[in-house]
Amino acid sequence: MKDSSPIGVGVVTILTVLLVLSLTIFSALTLSTARADLALSQRNADTVQAYYEADAQAAKLYADFAESGDSELETAIPMTDTQSLYLHLTRQDDGSILTLAWQTQSEEETELDEHLPVWDGTPPTG
Repeated sequence: MKDSSPIGVGVVTILTVLLVLSLTIFSALTLSTARADLALSQRNADTVQAYYEADAQAAKLYADFAESGDSELETAIPMTDTQSLYLHLTRQDDGSILTLAWQTQSEEETELDEHLPVWDGTPPTG
């Protein structure tokens, strides 16, 4: 008599190979995502550190400006290759200091593509 199993060994082997292959692909995708997240987190940490260093410099400039008799201070403190912290202070007539700007600004020109092939509502002629 012949022993027959309901599921053949070949089917189980194929399913096992497919399972291992899919787990390998998922692990490779997970590793790739983790590396991308690490690079993005590092870039973000570097940018935040550069911002706070520039902010500390701006606070020192503010204190120096408050002690001086100058009427206006306008400067840009570089943070990264493409960003700087812009600081604009003026002294009021009563001696108080007005902060006109204390903000990050981009150093590179942005070029906007304003050409959109949008239908203007008129039927084509011809």
